[in-house]
Amino acid sequence: MSKTRKVESDTGFNKPIPVWIIEDDHYLNSIIKRTLDKQGFTCISFLTAKDFSDHLKTIPKGKVNAVMLIDYLLGESDAIKLLNEINHLGYTVPFVVMTGHGSQKTAVKLMKLGAMDYVIKEDDFVNQVVKVLKHVTEKIHVTQKLEESRKQLKSNAEKLKALNKEIILQKIAIESEKAKTDKLLQSILPLKIADELLEKGYTKPREYKSVSILFADVIGFSDLAKNSPAIELVTRLDNYFYIFDEIIEQYGLEKIKTIGDCYMCAGGIPEENYNNAIIAVLAGLKIQATTLSLLDEYNESLPRFRLRLGIHSGTVVAGVVGKNKFVYDIWGDAVNVASRIVEAGEKDKVNISEKTYQLVKNYFIFSERGEIITKRNYPIKMYFVERLKPEYSADKEGISPSKKLLRELNIKQGVKYY
Repeated sequence: MSKTRKVESDTGFNKPIPVWIIEDDHYLNSIIKRTLDKQGFTCISFLTAKDFSDHLKTIPKGKVNAVMLIDYLLGESDAIKLLNEINHLGYTVPFVVMTGHGSQKTAVKLMKLGAMDYVIKEDDFVNQVVKVLKHVTEKIHVTQKLEESRKQLKSNAEKLKALNKEIILQKIAIESEKAKTDKLLQSILPLKIADELLEKGYTKPREYKSVSILFADVIGFSDLAKNSPAIELVTRLDNYFYIFDEIIEQYGLEKIKTIGDCYMCAGGIPEENYNNAIIAVLAGLKIQATTLSLLDEYNESLPRFRLRLGIHSGTVVAGVVGKNKFVYDIWGDAVNVASRIVEAGEKDKVNISEKTYQLVKNYFIFSERGEIITKRNYPIKMYFVERLKPEYSADKEGISPSKKLLRELNIKQGVKYY
């Protein structure tokens, strides 16, 4: 076990959160620690799970202000065993897992144990560790600031009870701010929109000229609901949507909402980008492929989910609505067209409109469907996206984009696996 001196953080943190590195490969442990030191992190490194457990026992039980960077395999132990031991000892510590043996089942299992992120040991691994830790520590700092804000507001409210009428007016103002903070905690908003809301107390709707809307719905869900146990069916749907959330986060899309069995997200909001249609199609291919890969993971006595998925690009208005709970939503004819595209889709397919096709045609292989008559006899020219072109694909199935494509489009993927 080795320790580092405390260094000044260059990550923008006021109070650097210590990083505990648990990696049994001495050489890799040293490289990670040295790299994190240079980035301003305060690190303590451990070579065995026992070394770490012994260190942890010297700290008061409860929520610990540190982040664990754990290797999935630790000699005779592994990350899951160590995490169970930590929980048994009465500690709560946020953690990130490093693994060279990733699988979807492993990912789901670790997420249920509370992992904040994953890093796969592949090319540029150490730099990815730095990026992930910066993202994780920033999230922890935001949570801490919100908790401190709520505690301070509660303390101020108690003091104001004993003051005169003029001070009571200040109490009303503080309670108003507390209500806004509580609403934000209960809402799921894009970071940019949340920051504007915290700063101004309101956010204005905005028009976006180029947005790609993705709808995915479960085929025949109403019939499944009639013949399947409701709790098991909803739990399975939640598991699927959880994975979809991870996929769109990886590609930088914004989740809008779920409507029953329908999942809705969009690219190009609230931050505009010129390649949102390509990103939406990449995410759509990944969602369909992931759904198919999950077919064998459930009890055969239960019906299996298959998806229709549709994408359309166009102009929308986006903004926050709601009184007691804020909701970020989008409106416009493009949304209506996107809903028709998914309705006209087929199972396991990514169905796109002519407008989206024109934005992505250089990168994918398609099946042209011609004009399809949709609701209210509205004809729309559609295409099925079959796969990425081979020169842009990182796998033989044409689902995962190559590094060449990511560089060409300046797409910065999160480090996830499924």
